[in-house]
Amino acid sequence: MPEGSYPFPTYSGLLEPRHYKQIGTAIWLFLWCISSTTAEKEKEGTVWGVVLGNKPIRINELEEIFEVSNRTIRSWIKTLEDHGYIRVTRAPYGLIFSVRNSKKYQNRVAENFHSPDRDRQNVATLEGSDRQNVADLAAENCRSNKDITEILKDAASASDESQILKAVSQIEKHFCQRRGRGLNVSPTDFAEIKQMIIDGLPVDLINRVVDDSFDNYKPKHKRDEIRSITYCVPRCYDEWTKLQQEEPITGAVPHVPVAIGSPQPQRKTKHQRDLEELDMMIEEERRRGETGGYSSGPHH
Repeated sequence: MPEGSYPFPTYSGLLEPRHYKQIGTAIWLFLWCISSTTAEKEKEGTVWGVVLGNKPIRINELEEIFEVSNRTIRSWIKTLEDHGYIRVTRAPYGLIFSVRNSKKYQNRVAENFHSPDRDRQNVATLEGSDRQNVADLAAENCRSNKDITEILKDAASASDESQILKAVSQIEKHFCQRRGRGLNVSPTDFAEIKQMIIDGLPVDLINRVVDDSFDNYKPKHKRDEIRSITYCVPRCYDEWTKLQQEEPITGAVPHVPVAIGSPQPQRKTKHQRDLEELDMMIEEERRRGETGGYSSGPHH
């Protein structure tokens, strides 16, 4: 079993012959979408799994994940789209995936006791009225940039989603480089990073803590290593709390929703305040000299 492997739920109804005939080898991309689901949203009676928090992913990234050709990835995507298993939105920086009826988080306890017959009732069906939904999905894939922006807005609760995803991607890339393997973190790690950004932790602080964690880590044996960013998360919050007590850090993602394009309030650093105070003292001395009140003695 590969390192970092984790279980995720699927329905036994997926083993029915009609699904095999429709999906074929694209089953690997479909399962990846389910395992990478970070949230679920219901729309018109259908539960859609949000893959990687609506993070756009490029075709070449999927090529490296599955070690297959560009042509194979595109064929898998087309197969899953044509049969309505996934919905794909074309974004400027990649593809945004949603998986139909993932039900990864719903009724988790009850699902452990389902019978095969009940599982079949819960599996997504693509017959009858669902065929009309599949036709609608094809039209939805031709969305304008305005529609894409709306998707990103809806996914954000603390700030502009595109800015958050950009920050998360920077941290993800930096962590994978320090770890020395992989191009992406797990869905759990992705959610952890995103939450830190939403909470206001700056990218440079998180990356610095990641560097310190790897630089100072002392493995007990050859298999002892930092595999997940969850090791760094509490250290990031510790450092952030410490710096907040000393001096507020500017430029962080705001804690409250802010309209896109609205100016962000900037707090002056201690250095800036010291410079302003020095300028005021110089100006005051200059005025004293002009009025004859200037003293050549030392000033306290």
